[in-house]
Amino acid sequence: MAKMGRPKKDETKCKSIGIRLWDEQYTRLMQYAFEHGLTITQVVQEALERFLQSK
Repeated sequence: MAKMGRPKKDETKCKSIGIRLWDEQYTRLMQYAFEHGLTITQVVQEALERFLQSK
């Protein structure tokens, strides 16, 4: 029987982090993601890339 499911990618994301936010920060993050059609993960990854490139 063949394996079912999503095929493996060459590069996988294997690290995860957790952060705690103030209620206002969380609300603003959710609103931004909704307005731009993005996931929270996409918003945070993009913000991190911009921050790291500016340093």
